[in-house]
Amino acid sequence: MTLVLIILIALFGALVRTVFGFGEALVTMPLLALVGFNIESSTALIGILGLLVALPATFKYHTKIDFAVVRRLVFGSLFGVPVGIALIKYVDRSLVLHLFGLFLICYGAYSLIKVLRQRPTQAHLKANGWDYVAGIISGALGSAFNSHGVPVVIYGTLKKWPVDTMRGILQAHFVCVGIIVVASQIASGFWSLEVIKLLMFIVPLLLVVIPFGNWLSAHIASQTLVKYIYLLLIIFGGLLVFR
Repeated sequence: MTLVLIILIALFGALVRTVFGFGEALVTMPLLALVGFNIESSTALIGILGLLVALPATFKYHTKIDFAVVRRLVFGSLFGVPVGIALIKYVDRSLVLHLFGLFLICYGAYSLIKVLRQRPTQAHLKANGWDYVAGIISGALGSAFNSHGVPVVIYGTLKKWPVDTMRGILQAHFVCVGIIVVASQIASGFWSLEVIKLLMFIVPLLLVVIPFGNWLSAHIASQTLVKYIYLLLIIFGGLLVFR
């Protein structure tokens, strides 16, 4: 029964990633913890699944990708990955997650209220140098908690990227950073035979989940999707704070 639950949770995370472009780790990690799945194995499982889901999405949105931005994000992530590994090994995990969760709730609520009141804001953080900073934060949270998408989403909303552009940059970034993150997790001993066995069950089912997720995302208007993204940030923050 536990095996079935783990597989369903992983597939649900893949569906969330396919529809919204990010967030699978913030959904699945708390749920996997509830069913008693080892934290390091959970991190390894969600890390590799995120990479696998990002590959077809990158191809789908390749015409929307600003590769110069992706290069800067990835370069910053190279410096952030070892920071994340150190976080998960030496810093109180609960403290980091709670602070991160509070930030997501505050930012998501503030942004959602502004959108609902139809008060448009100008783009912020226009200088290219901020791409590196976002990349560092993304790499750190990605290697530690598989949450490398959230910093890029927040950064993209601050820069007012169009939805499809954000999707393209997100997925290309996921592929590049995902390879680095998965390699670092393997080197750090997060992988196990149990993870490999689970992948043998889950990967074939992605052939159903990914097309279904693409169908759902195609039926959500861009402006509605922006509201859902802010709402998801609030929900994800709540999961981290009250887990």
